[in-house]
Amino acid sequence: MDDTVLKVAIAGLLHDIGKFAQEGMNVEPEFINNHRQLYQPYYNEQFTHEHVIYTAAFIDNIEKFLPKELNKANWGLNDPFINLAAGHHKPQTELQWIIATADRLSSGYDRSNFEEYNKAVAPKNYRKTRLLPLFEALSLDDKKKGKDNKYRYPLTQLNPQSVFPYIYDETNAVTDAQSKVEYKALFDGFVESLEKLLHKEENIALWFEHLESLMLIYTAMIPAARAGKAVPDVSLYDHSKSVAALSVALYMYHRDTNSMSVEAICESAKQKFCLIGGDFYGIQNFIFSDSGEAGKHRSKILRGRSFAVSLFCELAADFICREIGLPPSSILLNAAGKFTILAPNTPAVKNAVSSLQNKINDWLISKTFGENAFGIALIEAAPADFESGNFYRLYKRLSDEIGNNKYKKFNLEKYSGVVAGYLDSFDNELNPAVCPYCGKRPSSRVAEKLKKDKTEKSLCSMCRDHIFLGENIVKKTRIAVTTVDADIKGEDIKLLEPLFGEYQVAFVDGGLNKQARDGQLLKYWDISIDPAGNIAKDVTARFINGYVPVYGKEDFCDERILEGKKAESKKEELIEEMDEGRPKTFTHLACKAMNPCADADGDKKFTGIQALGIMKADVDRLGMLMTCGIDKKNFTISRLATLSRQMNFFFVVYLPHLLKTNPSFRDVYTVFAGGDDLFLIGPWNRMLDLSEFLKDRFAEYVCRNPEIHFSAGISLQKANTPLIKMSADAEAALAASKNSGRNRLTVFGETVTWEDFSRLHKIVKNIEIWRDEKLINNAMLFRINRFIQMVAEEKALSNETEIFLEDMEPLKWRSLFKYTTERNIGKNIKDEAKRAAAKKEFEKMADWLTIHGSNLKIAVWDIIYNNR
Repeated sequence: MDDTVLKVAIAGLLHDIGKFAQEGMNVEPEFINNHRQLYQPYYNEQFTHEHVIYTAAFIDNIEKFLPKELNKANWGLNDPFINLAAGHHKPQTELQWIIATADRLSSGYDRSNFEEYNKAVAPKNYRKTRLLPLFEALSLDDKKKGKDNKYRYPLTQLNPQSVFPYIYDETNAVTDAQSKVEYKALFDGFVESLEKLLHKEENIALWFEHLESLMLIYTAMIPAARAGKAVPDVSLYDHSKSVAALSVALYMYHRDTNSMSVEAICESAKQKFCLIGGDFYGIQNFIFSDSGEAGKHRSKILRGRSFAVSLFCELAADFICREIGLPPSSILLNAAGKFTILAPNTPAVKNAVSSLQNKINDWLISKTFGENAFGIALIEAAPADFESGNFYRLYKRLSDEIGNNKYKKFNLEKYSGVVAGYLDSFDNELNPAVCPYCGKRPSSRVAEKLKKDKTEKSLCSMCRDHIFLGENIVKKTRIAVTTVDADIKGEDIKLLEPLFGEYQVAFVDGGLNKQARDGQLLKYWDISIDPAGNIAKDVTARFINGYVPVYGKEDFCDERILEGKKAESKKEELIEEMDEGRPKTFTHLACKAMNPCADADGDKKFTGIQALGIMKADVDRLGMLMTCGIDKKNFTISRLATLSRQMNFFFVVYLPHLLKTNPSFRDVYTVFAGGDDLFLIGPWNRMLDLSEFLKDRFAEYVCRNPEIHFSAGISLQKANTPLIKMSADAEAALAASKNSGRNRLTVFGETVTWEDFSRLHKIVKNIEIWRDEKLINNAMLFRINRFIQMVAEEKALSNETEIFLEDMEPLKWRSLFKYTTERNIGKNIKDEAKRAAAKKEFEKMADWLTIHGSNLKIAVWDIIYNNR
């Protein structure tokens, strides 16, 4: 990467660090007085935008924590780094004007509005300003947009708790003194972590990626705007990252077009930018492809494939950036199989994107035979397109272009026909020659050598890599992404098939300083969040690893597992499977659905079915909400980045931590979660509880905005059900929820609103009390199940134009219910008054049947399956 590009990117990221440092640093008055004229605008006989002085002071004071190249006179073009970062409100040079222009475009200002903003003075109590959630005012109704401001984010570092906003009122309003303390604690933590960032001496580009991650942790909860009329709903992190991306694209455009002048930089009509959108097609087919012979490796392959999808998307975006010469900060969005990159509009960029799309898809065709592809869209944009009132059209253009690409995933002229050499690639000496895990690729001799159990079947290199990933992401927290020729010893700790033929992935410990120095270490990620909610601060944190249940000491004495497996496996085999720290199998998770109880003699036994719950959910109409939910004049690139990141964090920051730390949900397995959707597997009854819990927590997360909600579907499966069927049934259940009006749950074949599901959950508790008090027994539950069927049939009759006598049987359900009540309820109660009271209590069931109809099956089947 060009040194000046990197210099501009870092300056863009740190241009507003003074808003953070201002509250945590003690700066000598002499420094402030000596630099006011250089950096601060002067209007109405006073200096404005004091934060720029603190940006300069920060860079000056913590010089020893920054790469030494930043302050070298001959590193990058002309401008000293301190001036480049701090001069954006009073630009003097071309590079400073680039940062200044990027700053106003990120905020959506045109030139005249930016001049007014430059005159704004921060109010005296600006420290008390807290970041507003974009979710609260998101609406498809123009009259409601931007109206509510009841919620705030806490001023603290990023963690699974701080991503939730709180209701702001007089009881929790902060004073200026408290704000100073909060800012100081946050800033001190940032500086302490900055000192410990790896690779400062070895590789500046790699250090910069770690720095961006550190900025995310410490500035994602700080408002970027605290002066003028700007609404403080964009985080300092998202604004700073957007400025870095815009600055780099502007610099590269003017450098490559030989137009590096202040006048050209300020020109807003020319098409200077390219927005590049990527979309990975066929995610579910890739993850759930199942030949039916995966055996005990099913769960490893499943999580390995899911993790591989995350790697594909991260590294495809990185591949494009490296080819163009962009830093990773130019990747504006990357979640749920999609990414958006901001690049300069030059012929070299367009050629690079076209070439890389072919290279990536050539590799995918050779490995997945058309099952997967990357669609990459590119549109041109002018600076004016980023200004207030215009950006929503630009974003819609990109979304439409990405959507159109779905209908042309491959170049059929290039890829159609017979796959050359396919049959010749199989080695008939291997057993089997066709990989049993994917059922389509040839088994590999290299993979054969690396098998830990030589009695297992042969497999292809790619499925071996998926098992390798699936095994290691539950044991290791750090991942090194390197060049294919990197000095990493041992084939058993890295991929056999480097991604796109360019990226090696290895699970290794240590700082890898030599590889970083030699340019072989491209990425170094920590993919963990510990139970206390702490995120790694010395390297890049990447939230691309879901939660996987592993065996703990408590599982060795859990009799449900042995009870559920008596007929299927020997005790010795179970003990071998249950090594501490080893991932739980689907069979064991299904056993966890059983409920302990006591038999008539007081001996412990278990009831309930052994089954998995497969839940798929996604946010309703999110694309429309993101495009149309923000007022057009406020829809900016930085707000889009903030909103997208905040939505993603519910699924990639909060959800895995919830599953890891909440005892009720520790047996729930994340297949994938990110962007706006999730796919979870766990004990079926825990999944019912989790679905309602997540619905409530998501409502809190989005400020109880009634327009933001998700739909879900749950299917029940045996542990040995093929993965593709698990996926298909869960997808069908989710589709039923979507097609019935959204904001619903489908389970047991019934679709209900979340409110009705909560009511049915209460009915479950009521019926359980009846069972405990011997008011009803299991036989009565099965009779009720028949009444539910009759109610459903009665409802179906109401839609018929002709009804025949033989079809009228369901109309008898009320009289049959009354007869059943009189005959069975309270028959063992001798006291007449108590017997009458019992019958009256049971008559609630008739009301429930009338109100909920066939949906009552959800409550009744819940009890039947839990007590079978």
